[in-house]
Amino acid sequence: MIAKGVAEQGVCVSGSSVRQTEEQRTSVAAFVRGDHLAIQAGAGTGKTTTLRMLATATSQRGLYIAFNRAIADDAKRSFSHNIECRTAHSLAFQTYGRRYSARLNAPRIPSREVAAGLGIRGDMRIGGRKVSPLARSYAAMRTVLRFCYSADDIIGVHHVPRMRGLDSADNHQALIEAVLPFANKAWTDIQNPDTGTVRFEHDHYLKLWALSRPVLEHDFILLDEAQDTNPVIDQVFNAQRSAAQLVMVGDSAQAIYGWRGAQDVMTDFDGTKLGLTQSFRFGPAVAEEANRWLSIVDAPIRLSGYDPIATSVGPVELSDAILCRTNAGAMREVLSALEVGTTVAMVGGGGQLRSLAEAAHDLQAGRKTTHPELFLFSSWGEVQDYAAQDPSGSDLYSFVELIDEHGVDAILEAVGRLSDERHAQVTISTAHKAKGREWNTVRIADDFSEPGEDDDGQPSPIDDADARLAYVAVTRARTRLDLGGLSWIQDHPEGQPRGVRPDVPQLLPGEDRDFGTGLFVDLVPSSCWFTNVRSCVDKRDWNRLRRMVNARAGHRCEICGATKDPGTRRWLEAHERWDYDHTRAIQILRRIILLCTDCHQTTHFGYAQLTGNESHAFNHLMRVNGMAAGEARQHVADAFRLWELRSARDWTLDLSILTGAGLTVVRPPEAADREGIAMRQLATTDRLDGSHRPESNPSKPAFTVEDRRQAHPNSHARWTAEEEARLIRRAGQGVSLERLVSEFGRNANAITIRLERNGIVPPTSQT
Repeated sequence: MIAKGVAEQGVCVSGSSVRQTEEQRTSVAAFVRGDHLAIQAGAGTGKTTTLRMLATATSQRGLYIAFNRAIADDAKRSFSHNIECRTAHSLAFQTYGRRYSARLNAPRIPSREVAAGLGIRGDMRIGGRKVSPLARSYAAMRTVLRFCYSADDIIGVHHVPRMRGLDSADNHQALIEAVLPFANKAWTDIQNPDTGTVRFEHDHYLKLWALSRPVLEHDFILLDEAQDTNPVIDQVFNAQRSAAQLVMVGDSAQAIYGWRGAQDVMTDFDGTKLGLTQSFRFGPAVAEEANRWLSIVDAPIRLSGYDPIATSVGPVELSDAILCRTNAGAMREVLSALEVGTTVAMVGGGGQLRSLAEAAHDLQAGRKTTHPELFLFSSWGEVQDYAAQDPSGSDLYSFVELIDEHGVDAILEAVGRLSDERHAQVTISTAHKAKGREWNTVRIADDFSEPGEDDDGQPSPIDDADARLAYVAVTRARTRLDLGGLSWIQDHPEGQPRGVRPDVPQLLPGEDRDFGTGLFVDLVPSSCWFTNVRSCVDKRDWNRLRRMVNARAGHRCEICGATKDPGTRRWLEAHERWDYDHTRAIQILRRIILLCTDCHQTTHFGYAQLTGNESHAFNHLMRVNGMAAGEARQHVADAFRLWELRSARDWTLDLSILTGAGLTVVRPPEAADREGIAMRQLATTDRLDGSHRPESNPSKPAFTVEDRRQAHPNSHARWTAEEEARLIRRAGQGVSLERLVSEFGRNANAITIRLERNGIVPPTSQT
């Protein structure tokens, strides 16, 4: 048990003169009681100070695990002597990695030699693209790295990363088959401490250490920046629960590294949940802006500004820092600043942009590039088409525009003119790289664009990932914040700060968590479309419900055990299990279950047919259930026969397990109207995408915001003046509606609304 030693009325323990807030006193008291703690610490709320308060409340031995070495080294200078301050990698190296020192210090191994050593030889073709041994070797090593970040014991298909140009389900499956055997061969090679074919990395010994199930000999463990913890570190941390007191501290709203394997482990942590909400970085004006974004992501805390700091929000002529959403946006700001003679620094330097620009130069010159983002493309024109037309390439679009607008030479020259931060007039950074930093004055760049409008001309919902990034950006300012590219939030319907709402109970009233177990094709009758939970509850209630379902399932698919993996576009989705009372014609919601994208797609097999993923869903059904092909075909046929019978009836909806939990239910369309609405939506979206409708109606039509975003990458982007002018010009030239959909990446409704607002009769669809 932790020794008691908390001082009274706001004076820190062990003689420190730092005064405690009420929230800090509560945290120290809970720590002294011996509780496992998850402390949500908002931006600038003094989390490091609070951790020191915990450490000085006891004489027992503690371990502080830092996010990186710089933070650990700084902590060593400020924590009491009973605390060991380390990174997870240093712990792993001390007890396990030393035996691999010879391989860590070995010379770099060229990628071609790695490919040859693994036995990867000769080009192969996947989906019409040539995939070289170098590309397959890179994919194999990325597979190993993703496995090392995970909590899994063996390498699986979900660790194989998607590659640009091979984005379809069938192409990715072919890549898996080509890469997975070599990834396993590489992992076997890595486990040899003396010699090997592949380069040994620090993340390799971290994974080997985690697989050894280490026991950390400390009385308590403090995990910092918990919202950005990799699953492998979280696994080691939580495994100490029976022997040590666990404390994790972080800010769930700053969980912005999910794309590289990190996950927010705070929301489902089994322990006392506390918060730090008094920010000492900025005053009330910036706290109000922060709370807009905290409301959107439904964070468990809201911030209070520090009154003695006179922070204001408004335009800044020359700010200390400019924060951007993308690297391409940051480079545009660099070019603008250099043009007027301002000395500029970039957080992290310009190395990433330099390497991408050099890769673009090679492709423009007709040469292949070895850059991992672009090495499957044979020309710059292919990259341009991919970025403009393929939804998977939308994140490259701004970079391609940057190169096409300014040229490679201008980009390379600008990178060469960057200054050191100590001597620069302005520092430019992406919001990702600005995390953990702060400046007196901050301007938000224009590439934080407004979401735009939905197909009905209403403001589109704000994506959670975008909202988290915006929260990080606005909370970097101490005295003056220029909202710039985020000014639109003040007028957006979701932009008004709201208070924290209670968590949804882990067991919904009347829910049967044993109902509908296993993986099976479960087609929603056409008379029941628009009755899915996401369509029938308020968006914020849906987020609360989804968060609860994720947490209680331990962030794993409840059927196959897979975890979220943005790199392979595998998500975790809350799915409804329905019971159909044929006597009373009632569709009853019995359970909410967490499914991965693959299991969810298989469940909605008709939708998989519609989107061209039928073979992938079918193979997943066989693999998870151990079915033979004939057995699986019979299962699917039986599911469609049942769907036809159920679709012939109108059903009354019973969502009592939601209303009993206090969730706001929105009345769906009348049963008789649902199929017609869905068919009209499909007619104006999927046909124009060139999709092929199956003989049977799909079980889940593509009409949700998320589905439309995937089908039409620009549908929810704000129309620029240039884009609108080009649309008007192209429509005036008699271009068909189908062609406009293809050129602008927006669906037919969005284009029709925009033309009508400009007094132009939209072109008709081709038949």
